[in-house]
Amino acid sequence: MQIKVVYISGRFTVLIPLLGFLLVWIGLPVFVFSLLRWQIPGWTIFLGFVGSLVLALAFSVFTYGPLMKLAKARYGILAFEDGVLTYKIGRHKGTIDLKKPHELSISAGISGRGKSTAQIDFRNTKLIIHLYGTTREKVLRVFPESYFIDELSVLPEEGLWGFVLSEDEPEQKRFFFAVLESAWQNREKNKYYQAFAHYPWHEKPNPAFRHIKVIKTESMTPEEKEFIDELLKQVVDRLEGSYVRATPHYLVGWAYKSVKSTWTGTPDYYFVMPIGCINVEVSLPRPDWKPFLIGNVILEALESLGGSKGSRIPLRDKRYLYIRGKDKDGKSLELAFDWYDLTSSLYEESERFVTFANR
Repeated sequence: MQIKVVYISGRFTVLIPLLGFLLVWIGLPVFVFSLLRWQIPGWTIFLGFVGSLVLALAFSVFTYGPLMKLAKARYGILAFEDGVLTYKIGRHKGTIDLKKPHELSISAGISGRGKSTAQIDFRNTKLIIHLYGTTREKVLRVFPESYFIDELSVLPEEGLWGFVLSEDEPEQKRFFFAVLESAWQNREKNKYYQAFAHYPWHEKPNPAFRHIKVIKTESMTPEEKEFIDELLKQVVDRLEGSYVRATPHYLVGWAYKSVKSTWTGTPDYYFVMPIGCINVEVSLPRPDWKPFLIGNVILEALESLGGSKGSRIPLRDKRYLYIRGKDKDGKSLELAFDWYDLTSSLYEESERFVTFANR
């Protein structure tokens, strides 16, 4: 099976728009001020860059449409036979054998522009195939794993790239679903799917209690310790080093509140949180003031005592995992744990963790 379809390059969706924006926003005022030899008041320079920012935004909006029309004038070749996908984009050729180890993710749903679409992303090659006009329900009939399939499907017009297929074209539709069916048949070879499949997604949570149980280590009973130890043997996530872990029916977290607990490695508190009775949410990045302030105060003190001048500790952002539920008295209880940022190698695993806990 072979088809010739539109291929939208990332140069048209990301690189050229970004360069155009920067050229107008920064390049234009720098060029004008250079002609004036920068012999102008500072407030004029400031207003110049503010005005060029507005102009750059307008420029991006008005040129993106024509740029997309130009991008859609380029075609590529896709072929699929016996689980082997081959593609050609200009002079670039490639082959992906779904019967061998690969990394593949799937999205299906409504895009940011309100269009129903689906996409197959071959993550190890950066190749993406879009199918415009299809629905999530149709995708799930072929790849019946709703938790694995992301609901947000980003279009090339929204900044992505890839081959653009349409459900209105029978041959293109048939091609897309043939690849999708093969992806389901060979899911055991999909490393990305295996990173998902170690969670018991379809096991209904069945906790023995519905409130968040707070256990103080100093007063922990032998039965509570045995319960915690048994839960930690059932951990299903791969977030080594995290302060909260997932089991089939509970999240288990711990906190170090005292110097003694930090020194000994024994938490002051354990928290057992029943899945299905809690809400899990990740915060937006926020400044982490504590190490910034304490660290720099210590450096200042050392310098004042004659120590060598060291580099300052930068202010970094941090994200938190918020878990909300009820305590044993039925009152609202919110817990916060340090969480993974976008640059972490465990970021995608942390996203799966949250989805699993909220299922």
